[in-house]
Amino acid sequence: MGAYKINIKPLGENFLLIDWPKEINPVISEELLQFQYQLQVSFPEEIIDSNATYASLCVQYDSAKISFDNFKEKINSDYVAFNAKAEAFHTVWEVPVCYDPSLAPDLISFSREKNMAVHQVIALHSKATYRIYFMGFLPGFLYLGGLAPDLHHPRKTQPRQSVPAGAVGIAGAQTGIYPQASPGGWNLIGQTPIRLFDSTQHPPVKFAAGDELVFKSIPLDRFHEIKEEVEKGEFILPKKTKGNDW
Repeated sequence: MGAYKINIKPLGENFLLIDWPKEINPVISEELLQFQYQLQVSFPEEIIDSNATYASLCVQYDSAKISFDNFKEKINSDYVAFNAKAEAFHTVWEVPVCYDPSLAPDLISFSREKNMAVHQVIALHSKATYRIYFMGFLPGFLYLGGLAPDLHHPRKTQPRQSVPAGAVGIAGAQTGIYPQASPGGWNLIGQTPIRLFDSTQHPPVKFAAGDELVFKSIPLDRFHEIKEEVEKGEFILPKKTKGNDW
């Protein structure tokens, strides 16, 4: 049986929302993602698409094949019979990040506001293991959990009109990477030379919800080397299966 009390409600004519307790919790996220997979296997004809967030699952279904009330009853029955594994195997990605001030326009001011030395911010940010809870906002934008509380910080009061692709930022209790150039109000403390979204590749995003991510600090010269390797299609992003050594 599922470990939580879930709530199922309609969301338009052929959408429904399944809510778990409203918190950023890796145990909830793991159960949610496993249950999402089970529903897709159990109802391949009825489910058109599904999207996960921190603690909710939005399901698009074919209302010509099943009614909301009927589907709600079946989902509840599935959840009663559901037995989540302790944790499935996931990929852990090592993402290179350069924290040089030339690529991190807010790093120095951020460090001052946090009453920390720059090297302390970098060490704290790059030693954590982050969970990818879901993707959204922009194609390839990863919602990460696991930022050290000492690095929590409000987003900027005046957003930038343009943030470069690959910029690594902090906003509130989250850290993230801008996959494309876009406006943004996060505090920019570094930049990665890799591409999070590449429409010429299949799939265009390597990462998946439930994967984990670590940031590896690299110097400026290595940043430019990797960027060139990425342009030539020669860079392979380091990864491992959770539980193995690097």
